[in-house]
Amino acid sequence: MLILSQKDLEEVLTADIAVNAVKEAFSLYSAGKVSQPPRQVLTVKGNWWGIMPSFTDFSYSTKIVNVIPQNKERGIPTVQGIVILMSPDTGEVLAVMDGSVLTAIRTSAASVLSAEIALQRKKIETLGVIGAGMEARYHLKIALKYFSVSRVLINARKSHYQLAKEFGAEAVELEKLLKESNVIFATTSSDKPVVIGKYLSEDFHVSSIGAHTPTAREIDDDAVKKAKTYLVDSMEAVSRETGDYIQPKEKGILPKEVYEIGEVINKGIKVQRPSIFKTVGIAAQDNLTAYTAYKEAIKRGIGIQV
Repeated sequence: MLILSQKDLEEVLTADIAVNAVKEAFSLYSAGKVSQPPRQVLTVKGNWWGIMPSFTDFSYSTKIVNVIPQNKERGIPTVQGIVILMSPDTGEVLAVMDGSVLTAIRTSAASVLSAEIALQRKKIETLGVIGAGMEARYHLKIALKYFSVSRVLINARKSHYQLAKEFGAEAVELEKLLKESNVIFATTSSDKPVVIGKYLSEDFHVSSIGAHTPTAREIDDDAVKKAKTYLVDSMEAVSRETGDYIQPKEKGILPKEVYEIGEVINKGIKVQRPSIFKTVGIAAQDNLTAYTAYKEAIKRGIGIQV
């Protein structure tokens, strides 16, 4: 059994490898080649916990993950978790790895992949990142290694000046970020919209990873109305889990073009901008990213064998 730490995962999951792993995950999922029961969601001491199993012909994984907002005051990441990777043939445990970092990398890679699909190029003029936590940091790490980015704007309730300094970005007001960014990554824990449609330009791509309950929103109705294409990671998952999809659908304001990102990949569908990608995270991403990390680690002799 291989143990992979945060440092190990950062070493083996380079931007290109991580993006390719989630691309394969979405492709297999939409093609019906990944089995994943709906995640089991628990409330533990008032906090969100999820148990996410999935399997393919070559790998089985289970992730236990949680979101503990009070961890900010403790000086530790709000997202904690562990991933167990097993052989579907023998049942052996192949690897155990840090779930919080794996989640951050695969989520960031999904946002980056959605932007590449929407833009049809690996260049971003102005990238806007809303949030300054762990997800924001990894979104910046992956995006800046994967894309050629001319300018980066960051906004958050706090800590964005420090994050901006770290990445050579500009710390700006939210309105400025929304008006001037052509790609926006919303990485917040807010339950109220931070992507405000009236400020958006006429050509944008937004990836939203927050708002993981039916009553929470990260994107407002005006932004949804402006979009020509609305991408999701899993139609089944977003229909149960996020107000960013449930509420616009109930109001009848979703654009005509609504696709799973895996369907876009498999069928070669051209995405019309302005576009939105809504991801709540699916177990297939964890499975394929964990399996990719395991293979890379074995090949390169990284990690601890126990």
